[in-house]
Amino acid sequence: MKIRFIYLTAFVLFVGFAQAQKPSVNEIIKQKIVTGLETKTVAADGIILYSQNVLPAYYESNGYALAWDNQKNYSELVANLLDSFNEGLNPNDYHLERLKKLAKEVKSNNNPEKTADLDLLMTDAILLYAKHLMTGKVDQSKIREGWEVPPNKLPENAEELLKNALNNKNLIESVNAIKPDNFMYFHLRNGLKNYREIAANGGWPTIPPGQVLKLDVEDARVIVLRKYLIINGDLSSSTAVENESIFDKDVENAVKQFQFRHNLNQDGVIGKSTLQVLNVPIEQRINELRINMERARWVIHHLSKDFMVVNIAGYNVRRVTNDETAFYSRVIVGKHYHETPIFKGTLRYIEINPTWTLPYSIATKETLPKLRKDPAYLAKHNMIIMDKSGKELDPSTIDFGKLSKGHFPYTVRQKAGPHNALGQVKFIFPNQHAVYLHDTPARGLFEREERDFSHGCIRLDQKWELFLNLVGDDGWDMARINEVLNSGVTTRVNLKKPIEILLLYWTAGADKQDKLYFNKDVYDRDLKVLTELDKAIVFKEKR
Repeated sequence: MKIRFIYLTAFVLFVGFAQAQKPSVNEIIKQKIVTGLETKTVAADGIILYSQNVLPAYYESNGYALAWDNQKNYSELVANLLDSFNEGLNPNDYHLERLKKLAKEVKSNNNPEKTADLDLLMTDAILLYAKHLMTGKVDQSKIREGWEVPPNKLPENAEELLKNALNNKNLIESVNAIKPDNFMYFHLRNGLKNYREIAANGGWPTIPPGQVLKLDVEDARVIVLRKYLIINGDLSSSTAVENESIFDKDVENAVKQFQFRHNLNQDGVIGKSTLQVLNVPIEQRINELRINMERARWVIHHLSKDFMVVNIAGYNVRRVTNDETAFYSRVIVGKHYHETPIFKGTLRYIEINPTWTLPYSIATKETLPKLRKDPAYLAKHNMIIMDKSGKELDPSTIDFGKLSKGHFPYTVRQKAGPHNALGQVKFIFPNQHAVYLHDTPARGLFEREERDFSHGCIRLDQKWELFLNLVGDDGWDMARINEVLNSGVTTRVNLKKPIEILLLYWTAGADKQDKLYFNKDVYDRDLKVLTELDKAIVFKEKR
């Protein structure tokens, strides 16, 4: 009996010793981080985590304690991850399903290993989500050439920001603070929510083909059109007669509003092009909103209070001052195979009576073949040809038949004048692409719905309006401008306050009244962005 008691006592002591040696959750977290840091494979629940720098730094500074042991912080984390859907993102990119599964396991069996995994995964989830809000999920520069806007910088003290948010129990507020702070992003978000609600209620009706619908036409399809315009918000439901088949003035005005929002000629007529745009499925519009929210995350964090933006897809340029449009003009942009590049610059000066130095590609591909046929081509177009030192040459002394794309040691320049390809004025923001805003003698092209005609530069409609808007109260008016024009002298005007200019690509936008605007994807950029945006993030397994 005594021996059995000794064995029993020894067994109890052994079990107690084993339990005492069982590592705590904090020790498990430390072990996972310390061993993973050596190979940058910090892992939890069998997968290598996204954050291999900020996450370890956070836990180290916090003594490897649990991050999510406060119920309010935990609840706000879950709310944030679910809300990523309203940002056009996928909540499951942030371990959501894995977190749900682990949380159930921890609740039913308080296993320290699982508890540590759950805590690490939650921290990783919020850091990855925050990164996507600050820089976007998709890296545009890797999926398409011609995107040269530098990415937003991530904060150097991200672990401290996370610690403050958790200590102050204001995670939702902290996450909202890192979203793009431009009004357009906020209203795109509202639009996405609204369009998803419309889709959930059956979407909008399809308008069948048939005769052109315009003022005073009676057609049963007008009844469908009215319903469509009410759903879209272009026709007021309080004044509309839904079952009226006559295309009246209210419908015409609503159609014009729709055409304005979709960058169509505003004639109030449902012809072929307007009908085609009307019948774009709501699912496509939802995707376009998500795509352009992603583009917003790339570029519109903390913009200055005064900047200019060219929307290449929208064929327009704006000056935005204190979130209000201070200037607007139609523009012409590059052709599909001469795309206007996307980048940020600083508009520093303006030239009146500009000359135009032809880019080498244009001089050799387009001008040289014309010179071979007609040596007088230069004189007819007010052009000169120079050697590498800038000395003007007599074109009759040059054998253009011996020159080629690979051998053209000359510079061609068009003199200032009314027929100069750059028109009467150009706006310079120095850049490696030699792209700028400029006037054009081909004014009729501004009336086209689709205005992609240039070799990459941006042709400006309201040229003098922009000039006066930029120079402000500096002694300039049209009388002085005409005086300089009549002199024929190339005149440089430096801006006292250079202004940031962004050349961007937006196929959807929004205003402060929650109106949505859509543009044709002229450079076919949307699909690749959507594909990457929808691609699930796959985390590598820890081996």
